Amino acid sequence: MADSNSGSLMSRALRLRCPRCGVGPLFKSLLVMHTHCPHCSLKYERAPGYFLGSTYLNYGFMVITMTTAYMALHYGAKISNKALTPPLLVYCLIMPLILFRYARAWWLAADCYMDPVGFGLKPEPAPAPESREPEDR
Repeated sequence: MADSNSGSLMSRALRLRCPRCGVGPLFKSLLVMHTHCPHCSLKYERAPGYFLGSTYLNYGFMVITMTTAYMALHYGAKISNKALTPPLLVYCLIMPLILFRYARAWWLAADCYMDPVGFGLKPEPAPAPESREPEDR
C-alpha cells in the first residue's frame, strides 16, 4: 500500500511523479500529460474537466505575485509603469507555462490526499450490513 501522507504527496508533486506510486512521470513532454501512470496504471484525469482546478491555482499564484511585484516595484521602488510593463508582461507570459505542470501535479496530489480511497491508497470501507425488518407471518 502506498503512502498517502501530505509530505510524500507534495514531494511527488514537486518531482512531477504519480501521487500513488511516486515512480511514473506525470508528463510525457513539456505540456502533454500521460493519460495513465506508466508504472501503476493510475488514471490521472479522473473526469472530464478534472484539471480545471489547477488553472485556478495557477491563476491565483499569478494574481498574488503580480500584484505584490507591481506594488513593491511601483510604489516601493518608485519605478514607472512604462519601465515595469515589459518585464511584468514577460513574467505574465512565461510563468504560467512554467507553473502549468506543477499546478496540475499539486492538484492531483491534493485530490489524492483528500480522497485516498479513490486513488487506491486506503482500502474501501466495507458496506454496512443491510438491516431487515422481521417479516410478519
